[in-house]
Amino acid sequence: MKKHSQKTKKLTSNLRKQFNNYTFKGETNTLPSQTVPDLTLSVKQLLINHSRGISSDISINEPMYFDTEIPIIDDITDLDAFREDLKAREKALSLKIKDENDKLKAKQQKEFEDSQNDLKKQTEKLEVKPKGENL
Repeated sequence: MKKHSQKTKKLTSNLRKQFNNYTFKGETNTLPSQTVPDLTLSVKQLLINHSRGISSDISINEPMYFDTEIPIIDDITDLDAFREDLKAREKALSLKIKDENDKLKAKQQKEFEDSQNDLKKQTEKLEVKPKGENL
């Protein structure tokens, strides 16, 4: 067995190693657990349920299909025309969305004003004017 001298001990203690001073301050979960025991199904039970047509709470993402086809573009001028067409469609759609939002805001504002007027009428009816006093 080889003895380490003071010189070699000093050298090895000064070397930095990859994970010497690695500290990770993670987060601690303080919320109560939402796990409910015994609500798991085995693979066999899942297959039996599927074959019997019993639905599960698993969400299935449906694919999205768009009604516009992306053309095969051979020429740059076709690409520019397609890009301009898409920009025009985008502008028309954004104007339509803005109009719908404006209509909705106007409708909500009218409903708010109507409710305020109804509230004023109700408070005026409830006010009792004292008899015999002239203001």
